[in-house]
Amino acid sequence: MSAGFSIEEETLFEKTGEAVFARLRQTRNPADLLRVLRQAHKRFDRAYDSAPAAARALVACRAGCGTCCHVPVGAQAHEVFLAAEFIQTRYSAEDLASVLDRLAAHRAAFAGRTMDERAALKIPCALLREGSCTIYEARPESCRSHHSRNLEGCRSNLESGIDVVDVLIPEIRGRMFAVMLAIDQAVAEAGFDGQAYDFGSALHEALTDAMCMVRWKQRLSAFPESCREAGRPADPPDASVIRAEGFFQ
Repeated sequence: MSAGFSIEEETLFEKTGEAVFARLRQTRNPADLLRVLRQAHKRFDRAYDSAPAAARALVACRAGCGTCCHVPVGAQAHEVFLAAEFIQTRYSAEDLASVLDRLAAHRAAFAGRTMDERAALKIPCALLREGSCTIYEARPESCRSHHSRNLEGCRSNLESGIDVVDVLIPEIRGRMFAVMLAIDQAVAEAGFDGQAYDFGSALHEALTDAMCMVRWKQRLSAFPESCREAGRPADPPDASVIRAEGFFQ
């Protein structure tokens, strides 16, 4: 898949993608699609648990930090729907109304801005409460893939707006990205929307327009263009789109 992957990570990508693609192709009831992808997300936990113990011992991430929850998050449509499902089944009516207000404010602030401009806003995720994620079980894949070895470095990076401190743990990050790319590629191979969206904007749309899910199940674009992840000026128009490449056919 990528020259940046180790042989072990390449194998993890292939096995994960093949398994998820097969399950999606075998699923005849559209109502079961999210269940398949919810199960696929458990592969992140298995990939983490099988990472070297020395690497896992370096992880400094803790509940209540929330530093990484102040940067824009790109997500595929299926990730947005899993989060929306969690909110709709777990939140009270009052909490739902409150989060919709915060998501609407997020969407308005992000509208028309570039990736760098959005990052500079440092807006906390609408789902963050007292430094902790309120949808942790259904959090996006990029959130599942991020692990830091240096909390102060994370805070410094957020304050400066530039990643000047290396906080990553390569032995874990490579495994997480192999799983993430495999799942997203398998979804695209199965014919579903491969466009990357701004998580907060698309989640607001998913929670206010039931037709988003209908379009996704019909293998159409799930969300309007206004919800798409922003690129940088030099990026080609389709830079954030995952397309079927025949990896798992």
